Amino acid sequence: MDMQTMIQLVGNVGFPIALSLILLQTILVKFNKQMDGLEKRLLQLDKTMNMLVRTFHQNGLNSTIQVEKKEN
Repeated sequence: MDMQTMIQLVGNVGFPIALSLILLQTILVKFNKQMDGLEKRLLQLDKTMNMLVRTFHQNGLNSTIQVEKKEN
């Protein structure tokens, strides 16, 4: 917000309400940034978990094949 807008806001609605609106805007901007960071971390976690599941299944399949070969 520029200075002229803030002066008009204070003149129109009063200082406490104007200050509340400015603080609300600041909080919302920070919250959105945190949510974006959280979304990126969750996507990375999802990729990592998928990779671990694939690795687990491959190792489990290989172990099963090795056990079957030993039994024959």
